[in-house]
Amino acid sequence: MNLAGLTTVKPEDRELAQRAANLLGDSFMEEMWFVTWLEALDEIGADDARKRELLRAVFLDDVEAFAPYGSVYMLDDMTAAVGGYLYSELGGETITSVEGAQAGKRFLEIATPQEVELLERRERAMDAISSFDWAREHAGDEDHINFFAWAVDPAARGKGSLRRALTPFFAFADEHGLSCYLECYSDRLQSMYEHLGFEMVDELHSPDFDVYERRMVRYPRPLAA
Repeated sequence: MNLAGLTTVKPEDRELAQRAANLLGDSFMEEMWFVTWLEALDEIGADDARKRELLRAVFLDDVEAFAPYGSVYMLDDMTAAVGGYLYSELGGETITSVEGAQAGKRFLEIATPQEVELLERRERAMDAISSFDWAREHAGDEDHINFFAWAVDPAARGKGSLRRALTPFFAFADEHGLSCYLECYSDRLQSMYEHLGFEMVDELHSPDFDVYERRMVRYPRPLAA
């Protein structure tokens, strides 16, 4: 998608890719799936600085995996980053297969074997609340936009950066009659996304965790006459 007001992160632009990854990693330190996942490292006394370093590497893997599909964007003023793809541009791939091709390269470069073992064990335990390919299942053969991450620079929060970053996606979706998909893990985010026009589809619960996945869809709006 060529979206006005957004800079597409290209695979060869490593500095911009790292900048987007840092913004996403820092923001997702507050996201409850990742908070719960990273809690596995409390067993070995990992502090927030170490968790942040690992999470930035996780998101650098995502940025590098999705950049070849033109699916990572930043606001032109660099205050927000968005990972979102048009399904038809993935050539039949899904979040899981695109990420799998990257194989956690950047993460594995810096994670210790003990950290990898603890986080892999926690991720397996969280499978029941981690259905990240659900949009493809819900949309069937219909094309759609799926958001896998977005973040706003803390210094720009409350200044409309997120809305400016998402408006081009929503305009494209409405013009082409596409639904937009995402999932979240907290009441606060659910409320914010509902304010942006998303509706709850369903939830995934596990007795082992207090957090749960909320699946949400924004259906296309009719264009103004």
